Amino acid sequence: MADLNLIALSGVVTRDAVLREKAGGQVKAEFSFEVERPFLRSNGEPVSDLFLVDVWNDLGKWATEHIKEGQQLLILGTLNKESYSTRAGREHLTIVKAKYLRLLDERLLDGRVDVEQLKADWWPTSLLHQAVGIVDSAISDEVVVAQAASAELPEASS
Repeated sequence: MADLNLIALSGVVTRDAVLREKAGGQVKAEFSFEVERPFLRSNGEPVSDLFLVDVWNDLGKWATEHIKEGQQLLILGTLNKESYSTRAGREHLTIVKAKYLRLLDERLLDGRVDVEQLKADWWPTSLLHQAVGIVDSAISDEVVVAQAASAELPEASS
């Protein structure tokens, strides 16, 4: 039995998606993605996190054609830790493996969530329900990313 590994991120693409062919014919798109935190540094600059995103196979092909630097995006996927060898030894990298991508016209949370609550060290259940509801609304909208681009993606198999 598997445990739940689910991440939802909204932010801005900081590097166009690039397609790479892997052994066995699989393809993987990679791009970088910035998520702004609800904090400011003492000098007034925003605090953000930068993620490397992997997108596999048909969704990856779609991403290389449609995901461009500067776009607002919603990503649903998993967090995965990968390791590789370097001259200095083993290195570890945390990757977001995208399972769903959605282009956004605006920031997902703007005007929908109390920013002060987001800054807290713990979130009340009501804020969690609100955040999940916002994500649910975004993925329930009929204009999903693949359909909006007229690029039909295969249905996920159960």
